[in-house]
Order: sequence, then structure tokens, then C-alpha cells
Amino acid sequence: MNGLTAADFADTGQWRLIVRIYRGGISAHLENTLHEGLEPQLLFASSWEPGEGTLLQNIENAVYDHPRVLDDFSACILVFDRRTAFMPTELVEEAEGAEETYYSALYSADPADILTDTDGDLTAAYSPAPGLKGFLSRTFPGARVECNLMNQVRRLRREGTGLRLFVTMRPDEADFILLDGENLISASTRAWLAGPDIVYYALNLADAYGYTMSDISVKIAGENVPEVGVEFFNRQL
Repeated sequence: MNGLTAADFADTGQWRLIVRIYRGGISAHLENTLHEGLEPQLLFASSWEPGEGTLLQNIENAVYDHPRVLDDFSACILVFDRRTAFMPTELVEEAEGAEETYYSALYSADPADILTDTDGDLTAAYSPAPGLKGFLSRTFPGARVECNLMNQVRRLRREGTGLRLFVTMRPDEADFILLDGENLISASTRAWLAGPDIVYYALNLADAYGYTMSDISVKIAGENVPEVGVEFFNRQL
């Protein structure tokens, strides 16, 4: 038993809402800010087949089908988007709207739909679906909206030294973050089907920047970690 009462669950002030938005689903959890050691409480999780033009509608339906998430919680929304572009903050500060200009040169997106996330000298731009930025600002006013890749880079670049490759697995995709000290070399999300895909992406990434795997400390974690990937990286250490 967690010892919480009905009054605890009704008190929105002692909970923080964490919403994760993926290409193929959305989940919402509540984290208690007063009682240590409590597991996050799942509000809901919905999934769908990823498809062009349907992401926003699926997200809207899931949110409105679970109105508890619309209560007055402090909220953080974590957005997972394969089309994420990193750029120097100094560069995007040179002119108003520069991040939208640079992002639109790489990916098709309306400037009004582009979200940004900054960590000091780094800025990430992303735009998973038309209309999503506006929906989030209207539906979760005051919520902190973060990019999944930037969220990881923000934390990992301050942990450890030297060349490090972090591979974070999910059922159908994986994040690859290559760092040299605090300097970001590459951060991307790739689709995968089997362990050899993970090995291929890691080797290709190292080769693209002139490294060998023996130069790099590798950490692989997350869901559905394939044994072949772990075995290969272990042999490189």
C-alpha cells in the first residue's frame, strides 16, 4: 500500500503530470512531489498505427477521452520526433525566426508549427505534426514542452568525459547520441527491426565522424535491448 488517501489523489498541487508523445502513441503519468519512493501513477496510454496527417487527431482524441489530464497539474510534455535538428544557439539568435528558417530548409514544416528547446549553446528544433504546437499551448497552458533528444542531451553531456555513444531503445526506434565531453557530435532517432540494425547505425555513425568503435565508450539501454547489439558492443570494450 502506498499510504495515499483519496484527498491526496484529488490534490493536484502534489502531483506533476508527465505526458509523452510518440509517433505511434501517447502516455500520461502522475509523479508525486511530496511523498518519496512512490511509483509514477499511470493515467492512460494509447497507441495507434503511425500515419501521415493523423497524429494530431489521434493525440486530441486520446486527451479528450481522458479528461483527468486536463486538471490543473504542473506539467511536462516530452515530444519524441525523428525530425529533430540541432543548431548552435548563437546562430539562431542572429535573427528573429532563424531557427524556423534553418529547420524549414531541412524538413517540410510551417514555421508556426516548429517547436524549439534550448540548452545553453545548443538549440533543437522539431515539428512532429501540423497544429500540434498550437494544441499543446491551448490545452496545457504553462506546461513545459521538451524535445526527447534534447532532454537526453541536456542530461548526458554533463555526465562523463571523452567520446561516449548512448543508445536508448524503444520497441520500434532508438536514439543515438554521440558526445565528446560536453560537446554534442550527433543526436538522431532511427527506426530498427533487429539487433544488426543497431550495430549498423553505430558503426555508420562512428565512421561518418572518423572514429572507430574502439575510440568510443558505448552504453546501450532502454526497452527491447537486442542481445546481438549488447554482445557486439561488449566485444568493442
